Amino acid sequence: MTLFEILLLSASLSVDSFAVSMGGSVSLGRPSAGKTLSVAAVFGTVQSMFLFAGWAAGYSVVSYISPAAHVLAFVILAYIGGSMLFSAFRNDEGRGVDIAGTKRLLAAAVASSIDAAAVGVSLAMADTDFNTSLILTLVLLVVTMIFSIAGMHTGAAAGRKFGRPARIAGGIILILIGCKPFIEHFLHL
Repeated sequence: MTLFEILLLSASLSVDSFAVSMGGSVSLGRPSAGKTLSVAAVFGTVQSMFLFAGWAAGYSVVSYISPAAHVLAFVILAYIGGSMLFSAFRNDEGRGVDIAGTKRLLAAAVASSIDAAAVGVSLAMADTDFNTSLILTLVLLVVTMIFSIAGMHTGAAAGRKFGRPARIAGGIILILIGCKPFIEHFLHL
């Protein structure tokens, strides 16, 4: 996986954190720098932990399902990407999310990070090695924090303008990344 692909994947996975933090900034009013950083840290940490946990879980079973791993990786990423596209066209942007309390913030972070675990599993099935998954995890942490900070600062008005295009782009990128191991498998036959 190239650095460009790692950055694209990280950006795609961070779109939900962007949308949720943007919607959450409405419930917080004008958040302080400390609150903005704590929201970003929680979203980034949870997102990156889910990705790495998904990769570890997928890696532990990939030897049992290796003949079909490329198909499963494609299906998982296509499903997540398709869900993002469907959500974008339904205009489900996550506005009005309450992230004022610790429990609500954690719940929002977990809800916006479930797809990262599934992507982690699909990366393991696509033969992503430990070093690459670790680099991806660290890049995802930073990118998610940046997206969350941006979401907190832009608020609901920008969410209505950029939320849908960001979700569409994220969905397309996930589908394309899912296509890569699928196509490579057939090129090596």
